[in-house]
Amino acid sequence: MRQRAEADLRQSRDELEIKVAERTAELRKTNEQLQEQVAERMRAEEILRERASLLDLTHDTVFVRDMNDVITYWNRGAEELYGWTNQEAVGQVSHELMRTIFSEPLDEINADLLRTGRWEGELIHAKRDGTRVVVASRWSLQRDELGNPAAILETNNNITERKQAEEALRRSRDELEIKVKERTGELRKMNADLQSVNKELEAFAYSVSHDLRAPVRHIAGFTELLQKHSDAVLDDKSRRHISMILDSAKRMGSLVDDLLAFSRIGRAEAQKTTVHLEPLIKGVVGEIAPDTKGREIVWHIGNLPICYGDPAMLRLVFGNLVSNAVKFTRGREQAKIEIDSLNHTPDEVVVFVKDNGVGFDMKYKDKLFGVFQRLHSQEAFEGTGIGLATVQRIVQGHGGRVWAEASVNNGATFYVLLPKAGKVNA
Repeated sequence: MRQRAEADLRQSRDELEIKVAERTAELRKTNEQLQEQVAERMRAEEILRERASLLDLTHDTVFVRDMNDVITYWNRGAEELYGWTNQEAVGQVSHELMRTIFSEPLDEINADLLRTGRWEGELIHAKRDGTRVVVASRWSLQRDELGNPAAILETNNNITERKQAEEALRRSRDELEIKVKERTGELRKMNADLQSVNKELEAFAYSVSHDLRAPVRHIAGFTELLQKHSDAVLDDKSRRHISMILDSAKRMGSLVDDLLAFSRIGRAEAQKTTVHLEPLIKGVVGEIAPDTKGREIVWHIGNLPICYGDPAMLRLVFGNLVSNAVKFTRGREQAKIEIDSLNHTPDEVVVFVKDNGVGFDMKYKDKLFGVFQRLHSQEAFEGTGIGLATVQRIVQGHGGRVWAEASVNNGATFYVLLPKAGKVNA
C-alpha cells in the first residue's frame, strides 16, 4: 500500500512538473512576444521622434502622440507657437492641453485616419496664454511591423491671420452686397421718380402745346384779316409790322406743332417689326423731291440693311435727317447727299446720312440733340430746333443711339445705330 501511494505521488509530481514546464514555456513565449511588441512600438515612436527632431531646425509646429493622444515628442516650433516647453507638453493629452475645437466629430476624424493613414483639416487651439489660433493640421499615422497603429505625427501651420483676413473680406463683401442692394433700391426709386416726372413733363408739354395751337392760329388768322382789310389805309411801316407779326405767328404755330409731335412720341407705344430700310428711305427721298425742284442734288443711296423697329417712327427719323441734309446744302451749286450703311455687328446696324453742306463746329455737338437748340440762325436756315431732338428720342426708344461728325463748311454726317432684324431690345 505504501509503495503504491509513493508511486502515485511520484507520478502526480512528474505530471505537475511537466505542466509547470509547459506553462512556464508558454509564459516565457508570451512575455517575449509582448516585449517584442513593446520594443517595436518604442522603435516606431523613436523613428517618429527622430524624423520629427529634424524639423527642430524649422519653425513648423510638429509633435508626436501615441494612440491615446498622449504627447511623446514636442518640437521647437510647437514651443514657439503654443508656449509650452517640451518638458511641460510631453506626457499631456494633446486635445486637453490645447483645448482643441474640431471642424468635425473626433470619432469621424480617427476613423478616417485609421482607414487612410492621414487626415487634413482646420483646428482651433488654445495657446498657453489662452489666445486662440486657427491651424491647418495634418495627421500622419505610423504603424509598427505588424501593421498595428503605433503613433501619430501631427503638423500644424498657423493660419489665424489668413482666416481673419478671409473673415474681414467676407464681412466687407457682405457689407458691399448690402450697400449695393440699398443703392440699387435707391436707383430704382430714383428711376421710378424720374419716369414719373418725365411723364408729368410730357403731359404738361402736350397740354401746353395743344392749348397754344388755337390762340396762335387765331393770331395768324386775324392778322391775315387785318392785313387784307386794312392794307389800303396802312403805311409801309405798318404793313411791315403786320408782316412780321404774321411771320412770327406762323413760326410759332410750326413750333407748337413740332413740340406737340415731340411730346406725342413719348406717349405713343411703338409698333416694332422687321423694317427694310432701303425702300423706306427711298420713299422719304421721294416725298422731299418736290421741295428740291430747281436744285442740282446728287443722291447716292447704298444697299441698306434690314433692322427692327417701328416703321412710322423710323420714317420720321430719316425724314428729319434727309430734310436737314437738303436744307443745309442749299447754298451749294451741286449738293451731294449720301445714305449708306457701315459694317455692322450681328446684333446691330449703322446707317449714315452724309452731306456736303455748311456743317457745324464739333465743340457744339452736345447741343445738337437738345430741344430748341440751334447751331445756325433762323435767318440763315429755318427750323424750330426740335427735329434732331425727335430723332434722338425715337432712336433711343429703339435701344439705339445717334451721333454726328462735322466741320464748318465741310458738311456733316449723322449716324444712326439700330437693333438688327429679330433682335428685340430688352
